[in-house]
Amino acid sequence: MSSTHGTFRLIYEDASWFLGKLLLLYITLPLTAAWIIIGTSFDMDKTLSSISSPAYFFFIPFYGVMGFKSLLPIAVSLGGTRTQMLKSFYVIGVSSVFVYMLVLNLLQCLLWTLYDRGVSSVSITHAGMFHSSEYQFLPYLWIDLMVGLILFGGAFFIYCITYRAGMTRTLIGIMIIAIAAMFLYYSGVLEAPIAWLSTLNINAMTGFTIAGIAGLAALLTTYPMMRNASLQPKQQRE
Repeated sequence: MSSTHGTFRLIYEDASWFLGKLLLLYITLPLTAAWIIIGTSFDMDKTLSSISSPAYFFFIPFYGVMGFKSLLPIAVSLGGTRTQMLKSFYVIGVSSVFVYMLVLNLLQCLLWTLYDRGVSSVSITHAGMFHSSEYQFLPYLWIDLMVGLILFGGAFFIYCITYRAGMTRTLIGIMIIAIAAMFLYYSGVLEAPIAWLSTLNINAMTGFTIAGIAGLAALLTTYPMMRNASLQPKQQRE
């Protein structure tokens, strides 16, 4: 087995377990079944359900960090390179997030169909409601994909900055940027750019698409940051 194939298989098995087995089989599917049983058994007065919250607020950002952090030393010790690790992580990570979002939307479509036909009293809450209050499979799926990209790419980008710069320097940098932004905002320097942005009238679909592209760009930016990185974060080497 080549080192490239071995690295790819290592990350694939980890993603399959974390996003496929743990998140989908043990959390999302039982949560969906619970909402269906509740909605068909009780009159919930149009209660909004959410089966995407575990993925949005924990699992996808968490995998964006731990999926790489835990496997980097293992992949290198087995003969893989950091470049192979990064490329495999990008491909498998993004593909796994997309597959999960597809299954998630099929389950949400099931919940909405039961509610729309009067079988269940439980509807769904979704970021796609900013686009349309009526459930639409493809637009809602696209929005979930874009949210997945910004969560996965953003979390990994922040982790890589902390990995290379150290927690202390990262926090100092964040505070410098935040304080500078406060001075620029309250001094009126940002009034013109903010006013210009408000005139663009960006709709929800465009906004989510821009966010997804930003997440993908952040993910790809980590390649030059991590391709020659040490096996240990900076704070552990100081």
